[in-house]
Parts: sequence; structure tokens; C-alpha cells
Amino acid sequence: MNREMEKIIMPKDEDALARSQSVKERLDMLKTGTQLYKVRDKGVRGLQLYKRKYWLDMENLLIHFSPHKDPSTTLGCAVTAGSDSYNLKDICEVRDGYQTDIFNKIGDKTKADINKFRKITADTAFSLIFTPESNMHELDLVAEDKQTRDAWVDAIKHLVVTLKSLSHQKEYELYLKKQFRVADGNKSGYLDLQEVKSLCKGLNIEVDREDLKTLFDKANTEKTDPASKEKGEVLDEDEFVTFYYNLMRRPEIDEIFKRYSNQVEDTYKMTPEALLVFLKDEQKEVVTVEQCKDIVKDFETSEEKSSFTKEGFTHFLMFDDWQELLSPISKSSVKAEEMIHPLSHYWIASSHNTYLTGNQLIGESSVDAYITALKQGCRCVELDCHDGDDGEPIIYHGHTFTSKILFKDVVEALKTYAFERSDFPLILSIENHCSIEQQDRMAKHLVTILGDLLYTKGIKGDEKELPSPMYLQRKILVKSKRLSACATGNDNDNQSESDDDEHDNSKKKKTKEISKKLSDIVNYIHAVHFPGFNNDGAFFHMSSFGESKTIKILSDPETARDFVKYNTRQISRIYPGATRQDSSNMSIVEPWVAGCQIVSLNYQTDDLQNHLNRAMFTANRGCGYILKPEFLRDPSLAYSPTSPSGLDRTKFPTLNLSVEILSGQHIPRPQGVEKGEVVDPYVQIQIHGHPDDSNDTENHKGTKIIDNNGFNPTWKEDFTFNIKVPELAFLDLKVKDHSHTGKDQHLGSYAIRVMDMQEGYRRAYLVDYSGKQLKPASLFVKISKRWSK
Repeated sequence: MNREMEKIIMPKDEDALARSQSVKERLDMLKTGTQLYKVRDKGVRGLQLYKRKYWLDMENLLIHFSPHKDPSTTLGCAVTAGSDSYNLKDICEVRDGYQTDIFNKIGDKTKADINKFRKITADTAFSLIFTPESNMHELDLVAEDKQTRDAWVDAIKHLVVTLKSLSHQKEYELYLKKQFRVADGNKSGYLDLQEVKSLCKGLNIEVDREDLKTLFDKANTEKTDPASKEKGEVLDEDEFVTFYYNLMRRPEIDEIFKRYSNQVEDTYKMTPEALLVFLKDEQKEVVTVEQCKDIVKDFETSEEKSSFTKEGFTHFLMFDDWQELLSPISKSSVKAEEMIHPLSHYWIASSHNTYLTGNQLIGESSVDAYITALKQGCRCVELDCHDGDDGEPIIYHGHTFTSKILFKDVVEALKTYAFERSDFPLILSIENHCSIEQQDRMAKHLVTILGDLLYTKGIKGDEKELPSPMYLQRKILVKSKRLSACATGNDNDNQSESDDDEHDNSKKKKTKEISKKLSDIVNYIHAVHFPGFNNDGAFFHMSSFGESKTIKILSDPETARDFVKYNTRQISRIYPGATRQDSSNMSIVEPWVAGCQIVSLNYQTDDLQNHLNRAMFTANRGCGYILKPEFLRDPSLAYSPTSPSGLDRTKFPTLNLSVEILSGQHIPRPQGVEKGEVVDPYVQIQIHGHPDDSNDTENHKGTKIIDNNGFNPTWKEDFTFNIKVPELAFLDLKVKDHSHTGKDQHLGSYAIRVMDMQEGYRRAYLVDYSGKQLKPASLFVKISKRWSK
């Protein structure tokens, strides 16, 4: 086992000793490897089994596999050539038993299939679930026996938790040591100067050979002891980490350090008292001297830990959670005092056609698509329900070739994962195309499977507004049509509300019978056809608006203001237009600016809209609810979602935002490739938000291009933005590679709500549009805010 990982993985407390020994034994067994069956759905060929050997590689944090080479293997397993691996850091969950789409199919198989799947039981089956940003399907596996299955499940669960808990610094050093092992082609455990030079080139670093040699010799502390290393002219792992830290000296940080330090003989030191001044003046943080002493102890790299050296101060700005642009409090805690308003006062993280993993015509439907959305904090998921065989309702995109999944399997998954990421209410947006009989079946599944999680209480006569997220904690609400109060049995729906309305007007004229059993579990999210802004609907009536209808409403200043007023009391749901068969997304900021709560996105699409959606909902612990500003909650306040906003500046001042792009670190090549030319990076800075801001050409800016430096490009460029409606504004930083011959390539981005930003010198880790973190790729920026009425 990798020494670093062994230190991390094995618990030190005595109570955990027995458990750690068990984990170590299992890890040792899995490093040797076991035979497992991989289960795959091959479409018309049905489910197929592939027997392969799988083993753990703790050096590189991988699960390797190679195909079984015996062509006479049983179980009808297909055999392919070659071998491959899965990265442990891409795994977010391990499930035992039948808990995925493929295993659900096996559980539903008839007796005729028993021989083919005789090895597969709930006791031997398990699945590896990958992070959404990895764009990988779940891996369904079957062990020879329960003991082997449990060994894999327990060990990988332990590793997943351990890897998630790594500090930024430990994660960074593991990254460096992984690069070291990749460069160590002969597996000697050392790198010579030429290997280090090649590694630097692979890491996007252009450095002069003489400078490289100087830093190499400085890190080579055992150079004078030839007995310890071959010829003495090599670096071991730890020396390479030291070399790398020296290579990435940060002159922009050194300047800050020198400004707040005192010179002691030939060196500068930053005392805890000086650190206190820095944190107060620059970072706008309130701390004590005692806290500053603890910070120095945690991050100082020298043995004498009473004050910061420039190396310790650099580590502090690089690795301390509090120095990120978004504070750790915003990421890890809910503002309880803001969760007591009516549901209509929140933006709510919402998914469109949640069941799809691809496009709207031939994409796959999957239970795991719901689980993935819920794990990302989604609080409104869509269930497109149709009559299925054997009386069981199914979910798929009607009148297309998308695959089908059982309604009951989705509900089972919702029960398990509804509140894994957030305790606040989950809304099931039901598109009902079922017969009365199968609607009754849907109602039965919802009631029996969800149990007390399903909120079924009726609306009291004295209620005047929607309940709060706090009141509805850990409750599931059904959004659907319902019968009139006087109905005594099943009845027709004369006010159709459907996503089909936008592109098929004939559907509006059709009536649909509604099951009383399904109607009875609809309460606060009663879906109705939009009656117009001149008709005051009940507070619990909500309407859906297609993309083109939404654009039409927002293009007229009068109806746009009416829409804002509507959204202060009732919920609106916005969904992409019917022409978006490729699962592309509409622009989400404009509906948010009008106070629309549920702006539904195709979560499976990697694009700017999902990037901004993650920026919106990252704060407040990612719970999926963000309180709208007061002018989107109080209909008496003057406000327009079109330009000009009309806001009272004494109450809602403008913001003068200063963004200084200081430097970048570890900027990746396009699409994450490891070879090729060193990039020529530059940064585009843009403000998204109210038209007063997003349409202002002064809010679209960019840095100069830095030639041949993806390792540590330095810009030191300051930009000022006069933001008219900061409560609705997003800062979007996009790093691109300048091309002399073709299109500039997107290398990584960072987006954040302006109101969530911390001031001072901050670190912004880059991500791609799938949400995948590109660590250690980051930007180092300085933020200043000045309000003016």
C-alpha cells in the first residue's frame, strides 16, 4: 500500500483498532484480486455477463480489471481483450443487492431466465456508482459468494469516505506523488533530472534548464550521500514534493507576505499579530490572536511554528478552506432563519425530464438519473407517467424511442435518496398520461412506499400562503392536477396543464380523467392551466410555462412586472422548449430575475446553464432552496425584471465590484489531455444577472494572453464592474487557451453569486461544465466590494 494512503486510511484510536485490522485484511485480499462478473445490458441481446479479475491498486488509487481469458467460461460470458481501470476518486457510492436499473431488471426476470442468472443473487450483487461529473454509468458486479461481495463493498466504502475527507494539502500532495510515480518509468523509486524535466513538460510547465537544475539540486538533500541513492543525482518522492513547492514559488503571495511581515536578520516572519491585521484589513475576517496562533501551527512548514515563513503563509492561502472565494460556512451550513418563508419566496433547484440520461428522442431512461439529480441537491424532479404492461405504470418520454422504467422503481429510489443531500421538501412533478386504473396504481405506490415521507394533509380553510421549507422538512409533495372540491369520484380534467402544451395545441382541447386516489394526495402544488395575470388564483395553484411563452411574457415590461407579482404568491414552473430534442437548456437567469421558482434544466447536459445552476445552489449547504431578495417577495416594492429595474437605491444600493485576476495555477490543457503544446491562457470575466447588468458591455472583460504558461501564469490585472442589481448577479470566470489557427478552447470555469463572494485574496478552483473539479487547477484573485446608494 502507498505509505501516504496507509497513514490516512488506518485509524489511530484504540476503539478502531479491530475495525482497522479488518479493513487492512480486506484491502490486502483485494490487492491480490478476485474474480467478479460484470453485468451489462446489450440492448436487443439482453443482459450479458463478463467474467473478469478485479484488483485494487493502492499506489495509484485505481481498481484494475482484466478480462477472463478462458473462452469456455460458463454463464455465457463474453470475452474481450485488454485491460483497464476505474479511479477510486470517481466513485461516490457503493450499493449492495439490487439497487440499480440493471439489477432491477434481473429481479423482474421470469423463471425462464433463472439458469442464465443463477449466480446472481441479492447477496452477491453490488454496484459502484460514479460521480455525475465523471460521465460514467454505474458498474454492476456479482461476486462468487457473499463474503467476497462484502469484502469489496466494505473496503470501497471505507476508501470513498477516506478520500472525501482529505484536506486540500493532503489531496494536493497525493496528486504530486501520483505524477511522480507516472514519471518513474523504470519503477526505481527515484527521478533523475531528465525525468523531472519531462514530467514538468507533461504538467504544462515551461522552465529554463538552468533554473530547473538549481531547484533540483536544492531539493536533493541526500545528494552528498551516494550510498543512499544511485549516483546521488536523483529525487525521491518527498524530495520531489519539496522541489515542486519551490518550483511554484508565488511572487504575488510573497509581495503580500512581505507587506505584513517584519524582517528578522536576513529573513521575514509574519507573527500571529501581523496575520490578524492581514485577515482584518484584507480578508474582512474577524478573528482573535489565539485563532491566528492556531492557524500558524496548522500551516507553517518549518519546525519553529510561532510565526509564518513565506512558505507557511503560501500554504495557508493555498490550502485553508476559509481562503476560498465561497466561504466554507455557506457550503456546509443552512441559514435556518431564512428557511421560514412561504415556498413561493425561494428559487428551487429543479430538473426537467429527470429520468433521461441523454437526448429527448432515443436517450436512455434510468432510475439512477433521479438518484444523481437528488445527490446534486435537486428539489423538484419530473415523472412522465404512461400506462405500462401488467397494470404497472412506466416512465419515459412519450411518443419517442426513449427506454422505459417502472414508476414503482423510481418511487423506491426516491424514498431512499430524497433527503440524502437536503432535508427540505422534495416536489414530484407528475406529467400524468395514465388511465384511471394505473393512476390508482401510482397513488398506491406513492402512499405505501413513501409512507410518512409523503405529505398528504389537506389545506386548511384559514391558510393564506404556502408553508415554509422548514415546516415541510423531510416531506415529499406531489405536483399534479386534482379534482374540484365538489367531486366525489373520478372526473375529467378540463384545464389541462402539460409540457406538451407549447408545441401541440390540440392537447389542450383534450380532457383527461383524473383518479380521485391520485387527486387526494395533491395539496400545496396543485397544477392548473395558467388563467392569465388578471385572474387571481389560489396561493396553492401553480402553472407551467414553456420557454417561448416565458420569453414572450418577459419581453413586455408590463407582463414582466405582472409575472414578478404572480411569483411572490404562487409558484411557476419554467421548462425548455419542445425543439430542444438534444436536451440543450434554455437560459435560466432571465426567469430567475422575474422570481420564477422552478426553472427546470436537463441536468444531464454539460453547459453554461447547469454551471450557473450549480453556482446558484452551492450556497446554503446545497440544500436546493435559496431565498429570493425582498423585491422578489414583496409585491408592493417597485421592481421590473426588464431594464431599467426601477429599484429604490436607498434600500437596494448598487455595487462597485473590483476583481483583480492575480494568477493561475495548474491550468489544464483542453479536455484534460496530458500531452501537447503548453497552453496560452487568458481569463474572460462576465457578469450574468438582471438585464441592467448582463446587457452592459462594460461587464464583459478579459485579461491579456500569457504565452506558454499553464503552470503559474501571472496577470495582475484589475477590473471594475458597476453592478446595478447585485442580488441577482453572478460572476463568471472562464479560462481559455488562445489559438493562433483555430477556435480558442475552454479550459475551465468558476461561477459564483456576487452576494456569496468573500472579499480579499481568494482561491477559486476551476471546474468544467459537467461540474467536475479540475483540482489543483485554480485562479488566485482579489475581491473588493463598495456599495453606493
